[in-house]
Amino acid sequence: MGWPSARWSYFGGTLSDVRRLRDWCGSEPGLQNQRGDWVRLVASELATNAVLHTATGEKYGRMGASIEVLHDRAVLCVLDQGAKAGRPTSVPRVREQGPNDLCAGGRGLWLVDRIAEHWWWEGQHGFPLELWATIPLDRDPSA
Repeated sequence: MGWPSARWSYFGGTLSDVRRLRDWCGSEPGLQNQRGDWVRLVASELATNAVLHTATGEKYGRMGASIEVLHDRAVLCVLDQGAKAGRPTSVPRVREQGPNDLCAGGRGLWLVDRIAEHWWWEGQHGFPLELWATIPLDRDPSA
């Protein structure tokens, strides 16, 4: 899975661990300051989805992450813990946003879809999934 030089780490399954994962991504050489803003945002969204929508957020849950900088893009992976016990299984999908859609949630993968050059998931429906994103580093962070 991934590339041999990718850096891996594991985090707990709480919302405070989302911040730790985001900071960890920002510590990657080549991602400090504004250059890593998009990567940190995508990492936050993927990790938040893992905590809120999978067993990652349950007792003893944890998430894994991988990051690698390849010249002008970063390759990010967030590993979740699969379906919550007793809940219907689902897979990551973008929920389209309407111009008057002011709900508090549902924008995470929509943002990832707009920021990442490409994103996808691997794994079996209902089991732990790997969510991957390739993020260009040359985008203007104020865009």
